[in-house]
Amino acid sequence: MAFSDTGDGGASEAPLPSETILLVEDEPAVRALFAVALRQAGYQVLEARNGTEALAVFAEAREEIRLLLTDIRMPYLGGTELAAKLLKEKPELRLLYISGYPTRLELGPNSALLQKPFVRADLLRAVRDMLDRPIVSA
Repeated sequence: MAFSDTGDGGASEAPLPSETILLVEDEPAVRALFAVALRQAGYQVLEARNGTEALAVFAEAREEIRLLLTDIRMPYLGGTELAAKLLKEKPELRLLYISGYPTRLELGPNSALLQKPFVRADLLRAVRDMLDRPIVSA
Protein backbone atom coordinates (compact mmCIF):
# COMPACT_ATOMS: atom_id res chain seq x y z
CA MET A 1 0.00 0.00 0.00
CA ALA A 2 1.30 3.42 -0.89
CA PHE A 3 -0.28 5.34 1.95
CA SER A 4 -1.08 4.77 5.59
CA ASP A 5 -3.39 6.81 7.77
CA THR A 6 -1.19 6.53 10.84
CA GLY A 7 0.72 9.40 12.34
CA ASP A 8 -0.58 12.64 13.75
CA GLY A 9 -2.06 13.69 10.40
CA GLY A 10 -1.76 17.38 11.17
CA ALA A 11 -0.05 20.06 9.20
CA SER A 12 1.98 22.77 10.86
CA GLU A 13 -0.33 25.51 9.61
CA ALA A 14 -3.83 25.59 8.20
CA PRO A 15 -3.88 26.03 4.43
CA LEU A 16 -5.03 29.26 2.90
CA PRO A 17 -8.35 29.16 1.03
CA SER A 18 -6.52 29.90 -2.21
CA GLU A 19 -4.28 26.85 -2.01
CA THR A 20 -5.32 24.56 -4.82
CA ILE A 21 -3.50 21.35 -5.62
CA LEU A 22 -3.62 19.43 -8.89
CA LEU A 23 -3.40 15.76 -7.87
CA VAL A 24 -2.42 13.35 -10.65
CA GLU A 25 -2.41 9.63 -9.82
CA ASP A 26 -3.41 6.73 -12.07
CA GLU A 27 -4.39 4.33 -9.27
CA PRO A 28 -7.98 5.25 -8.26
CA ALA A 29 -7.76 3.99 -4.67
CA VAL A 30 -4.48 5.80 -4.03
CA ARG A 31 -5.75 9.00 -5.65
CA ALA A 32 -8.89 8.85 -3.48
CA LEU A 33 -6.86 8.41 -0.27
CA PHE A 34 -4.60 11.34 -1.11
CA ALA A 35 -7.54 13.55 -2.13
CA VAL A 36 -9.45 12.84 1.09
CA ALA A 37 -6.40 13.56 3.25
CA LEU A 38 -5.72 16.84 1.45
CA ARG A 39 -9.35 17.98 1.54
CA GLN A 40 -9.63 17.14 5.24
CA ALA A 41 -6.58 19.34 5.77
CA GLY A 42 -8.40 22.20 4.05
CA TYR A 43 -6.89 22.17 0.57
CA GLN A 44 -8.84 22.49 -2.64
CA VAL A 45 -8.00 19.44 -4.76
CA LEU A 46 -8.42 19.00 -8.50
CA GLU A 47 -7.97 15.40 -9.61
CA ALA A 48 -6.71 13.78 -12.79
CA ARG A 49 -6.15 10.12 -13.66
CA ASN A 50 -3.13 10.71 -15.88
CA GLY A 51 -0.95 13.40 -17.37
CA THR A 52 -3.14 13.90 -20.42
CA GLU A 53 -6.22 14.50 -18.27
CA ALA A 54 -4.17 16.79 -16.03
CA LEU A 55 -3.35 19.05 -19.00
CA ALA A 56 -7.07 19.63 -19.54
CA VAL A 57 -7.70 20.29 -15.83
CA PHE A 58 -4.75 22.69 -15.74
CA ALA A 59 -6.06 24.58 -18.78
CA GLU A 60 -9.31 25.25 -16.90
CA ALA A 61 -7.77 26.25 -13.54
CA ARG A 62 -4.24 27.44 -14.34
CA GLU A 63 -4.35 30.54 -12.12
CA GLU A 64 -5.69 28.74 -9.03
CA ILE A 65 -3.26 25.80 -9.03
CA ARG A 66 -0.28 26.37 -6.74
CA LEU A 67 1.08 22.82 -6.53
CA LEU A 68 1.29 19.85 -8.87
CA LEU A 69 1.26 16.62 -6.84
CA THR A 70 1.95 13.86 -9.33
CA ASP A 71 2.95 10.25 -9.57
CA ILE A 72 6.03 9.82 -11.75
CA ARG A 73 5.07 6.64 -13.62
CA MET A 74 1.71 6.83 -15.35
CA PRO A 75 0.32 5.75 -18.71
CA TYR A 76 0.07 8.21 -21.62
CA LEU A 77 2.04 11.04 -20.05
CA GLY A 78 4.27 10.55 -17.02
CA GLY A 79 4.70 12.97 -14.15
CA THR A 80 8.03 14.44 -15.22
CA GLU A 81 6.81 15.03 -18.77
CA LEU A 82 3.62 16.59 -17.42
CA ALA A 83 5.60 18.86 -15.11
CA ALA A 84 7.81 20.03 -17.99
CA LYS A 85 4.74 21.00 -20.03
CA LEU A 86 3.05 22.81 -17.14
CA LEU A 87 6.21 24.68 -16.15
CA LYS A 88 6.38 26.18 -19.64
CA GLU A 89 2.98 27.74 -18.98
CA LYS A 90 3.46 28.52 -15.29
CA PRO A 91 7.14 28.66 -14.25
CA GLU A 92 6.24 29.45 -10.62
CA LEU A 93 4.35 26.16 -10.21
CA ARG A 94 5.60 24.05 -7.33
CA LEU A 95 6.09 20.32 -7.96
CA LEU A 96 5.81 17.42 -5.55
CA TYR A 97 6.52 14.08 -7.19
CA ILE A 98 5.41 10.80 -5.62
CA SER A 99 6.78 7.41 -6.54
CA GLY A 100 6.70 3.86 -5.29
CA TYR A 101 9.74 2.94 -7.37
CA PRO A 102 13.39 3.75 -6.79
CA THR A 103 14.01 6.73 -9.01
CA ARG A 104 16.77 9.07 -10.00
CA LEU A 105 15.17 12.39 -10.57
CA GLU A 106 16.88 15.72 -11.04
CA LEU A 107 14.87 18.00 -8.83
CA GLY A 108 14.69 21.69 -9.51
CA PRO A 109 14.60 24.30 -6.75
CA ASN A 110 10.78 24.33 -6.73
CA SER A 111 10.31 20.56 -6.58
CA ALA A 112 10.62 17.63 -4.20
CA LEU A 113 10.11 13.86 -4.18
CA LEU A 114 8.01 11.94 -1.67
CA GLN A 115 8.84 8.23 -1.80
CA LYS A 116 6.03 5.69 -1.21
CA PRO A 117 5.13 4.24 1.20
CA PHE A 118 4.46 7.16 3.50
CA VAL A 119 1.92 8.13 6.13
CA ARG A 120 -0.68 10.88 5.99
CA ALA A 121 1.42 13.21 8.14
CA ASP A 122 4.34 12.85 5.69
CA LEU A 123 2.10 13.81 2.77
CA LEU A 124 0.65 16.83 4.54
CA ARG A 125 4.07 17.96 5.76
CA ALA A 126 5.59 17.67 2.26
CA VAL A 127 2.69 19.60 0.71
CA ARG A 128 2.90 22.33 3.35
CA ASP A 129 6.68 22.57 2.95
CA MET A 130 6.37 22.96 -0.83
CA LEU A 131 3.65 25.60 -0.57
CA ASP A 132 5.62 27.56 2.02
CA ARG A 133 8.88 27.36 0.07
CA PRO A 134 9.82 30.60 -1.71
CA ILE A 135 9.88 30.28 -5.49
CA VAL A 136 13.41 30.19 -6.88
CA SER A 137 13.93 31.41 -10.43
CA ALA A 138 15.76 28.94 -12.65
